[in-house]
Amino acid sequence: MKNVPGARYLNFRCTGCGNCCKDPLLPLTDDDIRRIAKRTGDTPDVIAQVVDRHAIHMDDEPEAFAMLRQGKRVLVLRHEHGRCRYLGDDNRCTIYTSRPLGCRIYPLDPEFNSKKKLRRLTIVQATECPYEMDGAVDVDSLHELQQRYWAAHEAYNTKIAEWNQVQRRRKRAGRAAQTAREFFSFLGLTDGAK
Repeated sequence: MKNVPGARYLNFRCTGCGNCCKDPLLPLTDDDIRRIAKRTGDTPDVIAQVVDRHAIHMDDEPEAFAMLRQGKRVLVLRHEHGRCRYLGDDNRCTIYTSRPLGCRIYPLDPEFNSKKKLRRLTIVQATECPYEMDGAVDVDSLHELQQRYWAAHEAYNTKIAEWNQVQRRRKRAGRAAQTAREFFSFLGLTDGAK
């Protein structure tokens, strides 16, 4: 493992500062929203907000953008007063066991080979992270988490592609794209009632 670039980050330990819950916006999947809704009883529009490409750096992931009436948008975990709405006053997550998969893997960014061996490990530099290096990250658990994360995003992006295809047909027919509320309904997150 010593020859793996970034292997030192296997000693990463979160200090619980809460910075990662204040600064970067976290893209969500429909499964993330379902998990949070089940835990909190909150509706999708309370859990998530839609943002454009200027609010989040995801230019290399165009498949994550849904075509909505106001333009191409990404669903992100809602922030209020400069922080995730689920961050408690003590800088602890109030939905920790139901938090999105992206929160679970952040700030680690692993790369594995086809034999499930770690090839590279980096720390995402989206915000100041005063981590400590006295932890013990389990490589197998990290691999399993990354696999779950990518599988969830792949399934979600397939739904976005289907949604966007419908919106392109609407546009060709001279009709406006649908709204975020209708997108939530399409994803099966609401009953579609207005």
